[in-house]
Parts: sequence; C-alpha cells; structure tokens
Amino acid sequence: MPRYNSRANKSGHYSAYPKERPSPKRIWRYTAAAGCLLLILLFATSSPVPTAKDAAQHINPFGPTAHQPPTDRNGTDGEEAKWSNHWKWLNPFSDSITDEENRSVLPPPRERPPIYAFYDSDAEKDDEVKAAENKLLLTWRRAWWAQGFRPVILGKAEAMNNPLYERFQVRKMEHALGAEFMRWLAWGQMGKGILSNWLVLPMGAYDDHLLSFLRRGEYPNLTRYEGLGGGFFSGDKASVEAALTGALESPDLKESKSILGLVPSDIFAVDHKPSSVAYYHPSTLADQYKSISITLADSRAIGLLSLAELITSHLHLTFLNTFTTGISVLTPHRSHSATIHYPAVTLANALIACPPSPIPDSCPPNNPKCTPCSPSKQLPLKTPESYTNTSTLFTIGTLPHPFTLASLLGKTKTLSIPHIRRNTARDPWLQSATLETLGPLLGGPDRIVNFKETVASEKSSSRGLWLIAEEDLTGESPALDKRELEWHFGFSLPAYNTSTTALPLSSPNLKTSTITAALRSLNLPALSSSSSSPPPSSSSSSEQQQQSDSLNDKEVALQRDRLAHAQSVLALNSNGKRGKSKGRKRNRYDRDDVVVSEDRIRDAVEAWHLADTEAWRFVRAWGARGRLERRKWEEEERRFAGGGTGEGWGRWLDR
Repeated sequence: MPRYNSRANKSGHYSAYPKERPSPKRIWRYTAAAGCLLLILLFATSSPVPTAKDAAQHINPFGPTAHQPPTDRNGTDGEEAKWSNHWKWLNPFSDSITDEENRSVLPPPRERPPIYAFYDSDAEKDDEVKAAENKLLLTWRRAWWAQGFRPVILGKAEAMNNPLYERFQVRKMEHALGAEFMRWLAWGQMGKGILSNWLVLPMGAYDDHLLSFLRRGEYPNLTRYEGLGGGFFSGDKASVEAALTGALESPDLKESKSILGLVPSDIFAVDHKPSSVAYYHPSTLADQYKSISITLADSRAIGLLSLAELITSHLHLTFLNTFTTGISVLTPHRSHSATIHYPAVTLANALIACPPSPIPDSCPPNNPKCTPCSPSKQLPLKTPESYTNTSTLFTIGTLPHPFTLASLLGKTKTLSIPHIRRNTARDPWLQSATLETLGPLLGGPDRIVNFKETVASEKSSSRGLWLIAEEDLTGESPALDKRELEWHFGFSLPAYNTSTTALPLSSPNLKTSTITAALRSLNLPALSSSSSSPPPSSSSSSEQQQQSDSLNDKEVALQRDRLAHAQSVLALNSNGKRGKSKGRKRNRYDRDDVVVSEDRIRDAVEAWHLADTEAWRFVRAWGARGRLERRKWEEEERRFAGGGTGEGWGRWLDR
C-alpha cells in the first residue's frame, strides 16, 4: 500500500492526500540518464582544444615548418629495441637502473665532431661528371663516418650567409682563389670543426693519435698539416674569422693564387705530416697513380670513377693492414650451434677478399710501404670459441638468445623447466666466450661487465662487430644489411651480395648444402644427435672417419629447423617485445616432465641465464642505437641536399 506523507504543512496540519516516494533504484536510474544526456550535450557542443602546433598554423598557415624540440637523449624506444643512456651502463643488470626488464642501459653516445667539405653543385658540368663526383662524395662521407665524425657537405648557401661575404664580393681576385674563399666562408659560417677537401680521406686505425685528437672536438688553434697543402685544416670559429679578415685585407690579394699566402703567419699552427690521412691531390695522382691521371685527362667522368674505385680499395686495404692477425668469428658451443655463425662467416670471407682496384698492387699515398692484398696470401679466418683481446684481430660475434641456445644444446625444439634447471649450466654462452680472458672461476655478473666493455667501450668497440642470431632468421636483418655494413666499416663490400652470396638463413633460396660446405671448410666439429650411425670399421679410411665426424647436411637442416622454431617463440616485432605463444594450461594432474606453454619456458630460460639474457639485449640495443643515429643524420642531411627531389646534392645520398 502507498505510504502517506506524515510531514505537516505550514499550518500544522497533515496532508490529506497520499504521496508515493520513488524507490532508490529508480532515483539511480534517473540520475544516470541525466548524467549521460549531459555528457552527450557537452561533447556535441564543445570544440577541440587547439594545441600549440595548431595555434602556430592558424597564425601563419603558409609559413615555414618549425623545428620540433629535441628528444630526450637519455631514453629511446627504437624500432628494434629500447634503451636508456646512462653513465652507470657498466652495472651488470640494466633493470636495476631502469626498473624495466626489456630496456638496456647503454653508455652515453659519443659526440661526433663535424668535418666539412665544400662542393659547388651549381657549377656547369656534364651529368656523367656530376654522377662520378657524387660517388666520390659518398665515399668521403662513409669513410669519415666510420671513423667517428659527422661529415657535412657545404655549398654556396653557407658561404653567402657569412657576414664577410659582402666584403669578399667587392674584392678582385683570381677565379681559383675566389673558389677557395667561398670554401673558407662556408666553414667560417658553421663555426669550429674540420675543413677537408673531399679527396682527403682517413687511412689509418681508429685509435690513431691524430684521429683520436680530432674526435675530441676541441681545436685551440687554427692548424694546417704538412703534406696536405690546403686540403685539411682544423680550428675554432674565431681563428677562422681572423684568417679570413687578414686574407681579405692583404695587399697581395690580386696576385695570390692561394689563401695560405694571404693569411698572417702568426695565425696558423703547423703540425707534422699525418700518417693516417691521405690526400689524392692531382699532383699525387700524376706522381704515384699515373694511369688514373691519364684517364682523368682523357675523360674526367671515367677517371673519377676509377679514382673512386682506387680510394675504396685503399680504404679496404687499410683495414686489412690494421688487423694483421686476421678475422675472428666467435663460435662458442660450435658443436651444436655452427649454423648460426654462417652469416658471420660469409661477412668474414667478404672482408678478407681482395677488393677490385684499377691498380691492384698500389698503396695509399700516406702509407707507401703497405702490404698489398694478394689472393694467395689472404688474412687468416679464425673460429675460436673464446674471445681474444688483441688490437690486431677483428672479431665478429653472433649472440643467440638463451632460448635459442638451449634449443640447440638440448637437441630438441621442446624444452621443459625441469630440464633447464637440472641439465643446463647457467650462462653457457658468456662462460665459453670469456673463458680465455677471465678464466673459469668468475660468475655471470663479473663476465657481463667485461663483455659490455668489449662491445661498447671506445677502446675496443672499433675492433669488433656484434650481432644477434635471431635477426638474420627474419630475412630482414638490419645489422647484416649491406649498406649498414658499408657505413660501419667505411668502404663498400663488392664481395658481400645479400641477393646471392649472403642470403639470410631463412631464405628458401639458401641451400643447406651451401651452409654445410661453408662451415666444413672451417673444420667446425659437429656432435649431432642425429648422427646415430655405427662407428666405422677398422678398414675405413681416415678420410671417411673425418667426414663422419664433420658437419653434415642433416645436422645443418636440424639446426635450421630449431632456429626457426626459436625465432617464432621469441617473435621479435617492431617494438622489441615478444608475442605470447599458445600452449596448454597446466592442471593438478600434470607431472614435472610435462611440457608447459612456451612463453613460460622462455621466461624460465631468461631467469635461469640472466647474464646471457643481459648480453643479448645489450648487443641488440647497441646495434639498434647506432643504426638509428646514422639514419637520423642522413634524414637531416637530406633536407640540405636537394630536399629529396633528386636534384643536386641529393644524388650522393646513399638511398
């Protein structure tokens, strides 16, 4: 029955008519409906809040694009991995600093000092000559980048922005001297750094004294170098401006043919002739490389192409003369994991191969007593199981993920947690790779610190290339891309062809027999689980015995199958994360030897092999950061090199 209102009115009498009270449930419904209606009205009538970028466009929608603020250099999410830059990068485990399991801590990136070259892209030249010059410019940029510098091509625009350009315009001088002044004006506009002719290239070891000094980026004096003429200078902005001002005010301006004769002698500091820098001046070509000089006189385009090939061969030859001990392909636990080292072996063979050259037995101009490359006396290709710390040995290391290595060592694609804990030693890859340098007694945390120093320290990072095995299995390995490798080494690799001789392991065009032949030539042993054939009889020859103990096609095929399965479990994607594999849920009737889901197996493997997992993530992040740095620099330079239109400077961009 309805309840009556017992509340009295103003006159003190009770209400004569009953009034029903709404239930709490109905009140809640009315309130919710009213709230939803209010929200709908607010969203329908409100306008979007303009951002700062939108406001700038409303002010001047046709204005130039504004630069974005710089990103945080202490943390980056790359396409391949995530990392943070911190001076505590030698801490054994990164998650103790980042509080994030999948983010590696890398050393702060080293600043690349700029090195400038001037090129007049507006000069009237044949298309063939411009194409040949662009190839030389690309060779120059690649060589200096590999040595730790930031190569920048300057043009007339930088020279015209210099405040001294107006004073230069009213002066009368020889045409060659005017071109040299334009070069100096462009350099003076940019500030401190190195001014180089694009025929001056680094031909020395990474740790050479002069190159190490130049990489510091501090140039207290305007310095020229004996034997390089006007091809190479270093200095700060104030010294360059003083030199330009003194040259423009010189009374000998009309008769002089070089800016060096106009600059007051007290401004320049003269350094001795460098042993690590080569200048391919026309006089040097006429004296030491006469065939190139004759070709240049007959056809400049053909001569420049021959010169580019000669310079590339000299850069490669310098690499071979630096690492005289040979190339080392690190192969820990190679008895069961030889297949993952096939890409590294292919790269090593391309490095020790003699480069093509128009003058095969020639040496760089700065090193006339070099050892020419000979096909009969190639550098040795070594395959040790442990790393050797030698400055004359270049090391290529391929790190498998602990799950991948456990699959190979366990001789099966199916792993279980009891098997991992009872039958596998902890951190087997690091234990084997650092056995020679650290001995057998140290644990994983001590070994990972030493390994990080080997990979990323300034002293040893130039003596090795570190890869992860799972990248090559995707068929799109950025670390093994030919262009990336050429920028890493500083010269082209004609013998390394990713479409024929350097196919990824996942490629269907790569035959198992090809891998077997390449690995058997290195005498890598194989203890295959599939090799169940009985021992040979006493009448068997030693050759048959050696063949039965060596790697065979069946073992290589099994390893490729396990590698493909491991890669699918890891499921590397663009964010550096891993997909979850589907597996059966465990119930109370499962025994310990029952296989659980592979994502739990993977996590268990990483937890059991903490140091190996840290090493794998560190190498992945280290390589990804270096590639990202170069790509960003190339994108920035493309804006000043034809704007991506393919005109002018854009032709020498390595695309």
